[in-house]
Amino acid sequence: MHRTHTLLIGTLLLGLLSACQPGKERTQLPISAPTTELPPPPSSTRIPPTQTMMPTETLPPPTPTRHIVQSLLEQADLGPGKSPVHSQDWSPHGLLLVTTDTALIRIWDVTTRQESGILSGHVDYIWGLKWSPITAAGVITLASASQDGTVRLWDIETGTATATLQTGWAFCVAWSPDGQRIAVGTYQTGIQIWDVSTQELLHTWESTTNSPIISIGWSPDGNSIASGELYGDIYLWDAATGQVRQAITGYTRQRCDVNGLAWSPDGSSLASAHQDGQVRLWDPLTGQLVRSIKAHTGWVRGLAWSPDGSLLASTGEDKRIFLWDPVTGLAYAEQHHNRLPVWSVSWSPDGTRVASGAGGYQQPHTGATIMWGLP
Repeated sequence: MHRTHTLLIGTLLLGLLSACQPGKERTQLPISAPTTELPPPPSSTRIPPTQTMMPTETLPPPTPTRHIVQSLLEQADLGPGKSPVHSQDWSPHGLLLVTTDTALIRIWDVTTRQESGILSGHVDYIWGLKWSPITAAGVITLASASQDGTVRLWDIETGTATATLQTGWAFCVAWSPDGQRIAVGTYQTGIQIWDVSTQELLHTWESTTNSPIISIGWSPDGNSIASGELYGDIYLWDAATGQVRQAITGYTRQRCDVNGLAWSPDGSSLASAHQDGQVRLWDPLTGQLVRSIKAHTGWVRGLAWSPDGSLLASTGEDKRIFLWDPVTGLAYAEQHHNRLPVWSVSWSPDGTRVASGAGGYQQPHTGATIMWGLP
C-alpha cells in the first residue's frame, strides 16, 4: 500500500451481566441493558517467574499527536443497529464485512454496500467476531463469541451454525493460522483452546490473577497466543504447551483494561489498546515496551494493523478513528465517527479501506458501521 494513498471491558462490558456457565443452554433472548458494576480487582497477585516488570517511570514518553494532515474519506454508512458494534471483521477474500448487533450478526456486501444477511442463534450480547483463514478448498468459517456462554462456528453460505461450543461467557476469539484451532477468551475460565474439526476442548489456561480475558490474538507464525486481561495484564503463551513466555504487568500504577490486542503481520510487534487512552507497542520476544502512543482521549476500544504492517488503526470513546505510523508514532490520518463512541475497526485485505463500528451506551438504534477510504 502506497503511503500517498496511503485504518469489559470496564465500560466495554457496559457492565457485567451475570456470567454464563459452560454447557448451559438458553432458550430465549433475555437481553437486558448491562449494568456499570465491575468485579473488584483481586486483593493480591502472584507474579509468575517469567514476568517482565515495566515500572511507570521507565516508560517511553507518549508520542505527540499533532502531526495530523489528512482525513479519512467516508465511503458508506452501513446504517443503524440496535446496539454498539462491539466487534466486526472483514472477510479474507474482501467481499463481506460482518458486524455485531446485540445477539445478531449482520453480513454486509462491501461491493453493493447493502446488508446481505443476518445470522441468528445467540441469545445474548456478541462480543467477538473472527473469520478463519481461507482453506485450500476456498472455504471460510466465521466464529462468534457471546455472553450467552457459547462460541458458534458459522457456514456463511447456508447461514447456519455448524458447531456450538459450550465455553461459558466468551469475550473474544482467535484462529490459529492453519485454521485448525481456536482460542477463546472467557470471563471465568481463562483461555480455552478448541479443536475445530472435532469440537473438542484441548486446553484451559489461566493466569495467576484469574482475571476475565477480554482480548486475544494468535501470532502469525502460530507459536504464541497473546491474552489481554480486564485488570491490565498481558500474557504471551506458548501455543503448544501453554507455558507463559512473557508476563507483562506493572507498566502502569492504575488498572488499565486491555481492550484490544493486535499482532503485526510479520509477528515482530504486539499492539495493545488501553482504557488510559494509550496504544502500546511491545516486543513479543522480550516483553519490553517499544513505544507508547497517546492515541485517544478516554478509552481505546479497537485496534488493527494494515495488511502490510505500515499503519496501525485505533478507535476510541472520543468518537475518533486514527491511523498511526508505528515507527514514528505519528498520526497519518484521522476522522470523527458520526458523533458516537467507536468500538471496533478492521482493514480490507487489500489495505485500501478501513471499517469502524460505533454506538452509544444508552442510545438505542445508534449502532453504525462506516467504511472509509484512505486519503
